[in-house]
Amino acid sequence: MNRNTFALVAAFVVLGMAVVPSAASAATGLAVDVDQRPETGEAVVTVTANESAVENATVEVTGESAYAGNGTYTTGGDGTVVLPEPAETVTVTINASSDGVTASQQVELRPREDALAVSAAQNDDGTATITVTQYDQAIENATVAVSSETAYDGNGSYETDADGEVALPNPNETVSVTVEASANGANASASVELVPLSESLDVAVEQNDDGTATVTVTQYGEAVEGATVNVTAEENYSEAGTYATDANGTVTLDQPEDAQQVTVTASVEGASAETTAELAGYAKLEVSAVQTDDGVFVRVTHGDDAVENATVEIEADGDYSGTGTYATDADGEVALPLPQENVTITVTASAENETATTTERLTVEFAQQGPFGQAVAGFVSALQSAGFDGPPGQVISDFVTGNNPGNADEAPGNSGNAPGQDDDSENETAENETETPEATDDAPGNSEDAPGQADDAPGRSGDAPGQDENARSGGAGNAADAPGRSGDAPGRSGQAGPDDDAENETDDAENETDDRGRDGGPQAADEDEDGDDEDESEEAETEDEEAEENESEAGGGSSGSSDNGNRNGNGNGKSGGAPGNSGNAPGQN
Repeated sequence: MNRNTFALVAAFVVLGMAVVPSAASAATGLAVDVDQRPETGEAVVTVTANESAVENATVEVTGESAYAGNGTYTTGGDGTVVLPEPAETVTVTINASSDGVTASQQVELRPREDALAVSAAQNDDGTATITVTQYDQAIENATVAVSSETAYDGNGSYETDADGEVALPNPNETVSVTVEASANGANASASVELVPLSESLDVAVEQNDDGTATVTVTQYGEAVEGATVNVTAEENYSEAGTYATDANGTVTLDQPEDAQQVTVTASVEGASAETTAELAGYAKLEVSAVQTDDGVFVRVTHGDDAVENATVEIEADGDYSGTGTYATDADGEVALPLPQENVTITVTASAENETATTTERLTVEFAQQGPFGQAVAGFVSALQSAGFDGPPGQVISDFVTGNNPGNADEAPGNSGNAPGQDDDSENETAENETETPEATDDAPGNSEDAPGQADDAPGRSGDAPGQDENARSGGAGNAADAPGRSGDAPGRSGQAGPDDDAENETDDAENETDDRGRDGGPQAADEDEDGDDEDESEEAETEDEEAEENESEAGGGSSGSSDNGNRNGNGNGKSGGAPGNSGNAPGQN
């Protein structure tokens, strides 16, 4: 029977003397036992040797306070000495000796009034058991009176059975009762609260130092084995489910990933109980920052979950337009613009009293991985995604200035390999030894792989317009819509078609020469030097002559074409839109 013992505040506390450990001599086995009798309160001292009564042993009793039993005694044939009931609780020392051997014992003697005790225990079916003892012995036929201020079926008078017990019924509701017991001229009383079976179960949750949680189920204060335990949580919790308690009435749960509140319900036949508990999670706030071709992306997580509306602060050790404070979106992310220069950013995220920090090195190398226009578009897109609300013009301008491949030392027009930088340039003079544009063999328009120079390039291949056998006899090269002849062709800019006068085409060639110098063409950088001006003039005259020659041979090529383009019947080599000549070409802007 599973029972819970309620401590009753007895009017008289008992330390029974029915069984007092004996003190014995190791050499002879001499021992002293003391036993107080419930009926009279007298103390019986028994002297034995090797478990046999010792007659005529000397017994000396001394107490710390006045006691009528203090003195010297001789045991009878049964080896006993009887001491009177004390008037009050007293501690005495008893020395016994026989044949030169001694044994001693120290005991506490109590009057009967102090020795009577009453206790109560509720069983797992809700009934209660009252037990009456005196000197730790069950008292049969003791009178027990039960009363309460509210209705209770157990109110009334009872007599204890041979076990000193009285059974009381399960209450319909929680009730406080008073129990009074009397026996052998002594009285004791106590108050106890009786709980109905339906309310007898109790469940508690405690989180341990290692993060696990222990659920404990008790009934009337006693552990309940096999109780059903159901665990639910507000959020995802791997331990949510149904369990059965072990022999200790417990269930152990793993620590949740995220801090959360759990509800634990325990049930056993006829009773149930419920409680809630806040469990700390093991997951911590984390933040990361990653640079891609499309921008810089910050992500805030807590365990496996994205954190929405987390506060993100961005700081940088250089000039970076993404610095500031942001809030994460539903995916826990913040999009930042690409850097205008190499910088290291510090990212600090905070949410629900937790913070996390990381650093990330941002570089502009991504701009060299694809067309610069694509990089600029990516920068603008990232700027918009980051919620930039200021005037974008200056920011974009700074990005373009700082990242334009045309501004790099190795960019076309700046490096030693730029167009016009080769030592073999026909126009090289003493003043041009600094390797002006269009001087290198590898420059656009001069190298064998450049447009207009390769064998299979437009205007050079055997099948190109102006090169095939039909070109000189009114074939594809002379068609009105042939490359280099249409009104929209590169280098013609709406100039006249094949029926225009040769003089106009010559003028166009001269104008093109002037425009190249004025519009930032390869020769513009050297206009301030007289030697360069002379070279340009001579070059322009040469181009005019070649333009007239080519027009007569090919049926009128483009006056805006390059030397190489005209010689091969191709109008693309030096057109205004050709590589190296347009205003947007690397090194030209």
